[in-house]
This record gives sequence, structure tokens and C-alpha cells, in this order.
Amino acid sequence: MPVRTSFNDYRCAADYLNITAFLIIRMDRKMKKILLVAGIALVLAGCGEKGDFEKAINAKISKSKVCYSLQNNDFAFNKGFPVKVNHGYRSAGYNVSHEILNGLVEQGLLTVSQQANGFSSVDVLEVTDKGQEVGFWNREEGACVGHRVVAEITSWTEPSDGAGAKITQVTYTWKLDAVPGWVDKNAFSGVKGIAESEEAKIVLVKTNNGWVAR
Repeated sequence: MPVRTSFNDYRCAADYLNITAFLIIRMDRKMKKILLVAGIALVLAGCGEKGDFEKAINAKISKSKVCYSLQNNDFAFNKGFPVKVNHGYRSAGYNVSHEILNGLVEQGLLTVSQQANGFSSVDVLEVTDKGQEVGFWNREEGACVGHRVVAEITSWTEPSDGAGAKITQVTYTWKLDAVPGWVDKNAFSGVKGIAESEEAKIVLVKTNNGWVAR
């Protein structure tokens, strides 16, 4: 005897399928929500850790400016008076191949020439008219082109115990920040951090005040 199926039977089956599908969708959404929340938590944890690392590294590398400096900077360098330097003890810090010095020459702010001095010669550094207008020399620091800051935290080792403290090695990139407006970045392209970020590594130690760079 054939089985007769009523309209109510079809509606019940349809309702059952709809409810089942709805539960599956709700379950998927719940799982998606759980996964989303977990993912966000992981991302925030990672961002928080990276932020702590960046803060600790910046506290270390941003302390001093990147400058071209002589043993004695206390002279009116930017007023056109020539400065004679040699490679001996009287010119400690002088380096004719220094990237910042090369940038000053390349930008036309400074000239470097040689002058006879007995059986040897000295280098004569003289500010050009263009350099006098810029006034790039600081009597305490010399010619500064900014300071280092973290550009990106790229990776780090799993924090582990070492010498009684938790340490991690962080790989990061840095660039120069607060570059003076007078700096022509093309002329100073030889200075690290001016045109492109540079990669570096540093060890951080966990203290009661957070991470600190060694």
C-alpha cells in the first residue's frame, strides 16, 4: 500500500531542514566568532609585545643624535672661517670619508681642500656661501642629521631565562627621524637610515619596569 504524504508532512520536513540549517549556520557563526576573538587576542598580544620592544629599543638608540663631530666643535663653523684638520691626535674624530662630511660637500655646503704643512698636508674645511645661509653647525654637537628610531620590529626569539633574567633577541629595522629641513636626502644618501631603513639586532632584558635594551 503506497505511503501517502500530506502537505503538513512536507512543511514539517521543510521546517526541520530550515531549523537544522539555521543551527549549522549559527554554529558556524559562533565558531567564526570564537576564532575571530581568538585571532584578535593573539594579534593584540603580538602588537602589545612589539610595542613594548619598540619602546625599549627606542629608549636606547634615540638617546644620541647622528652627527659629524670634531674633538672641539666650539667655533663659528658656519660663518665661513676655515678649519684646518689633520689625521693626528689634534683632530680626533676627523674622518675625511665620513658619510655626513661627504653629504655636506655633495650638497655644496662645505668644501674640503688640501694645504701644505711642512712635509705633509692638512685638510682645510671651509663653509660655502650656501652653507653660511643654512647654519648647519652646532657648537656642541657638530653637524647632526637626526636620530635613530625603530622603523619595524621584524622578529624576536622566544623569551627565555638567562643569567637569572628573562631575555630575548629582537631583530628590527631603524631609520633616521627628525632629519633637519636643510638636509638634501639625495646628497646624504650615503648616510645610513636616510634613504632606506637598516636592519639590526639587540638583546632585551625583562625587568620589573618592562623590557630594557642592553
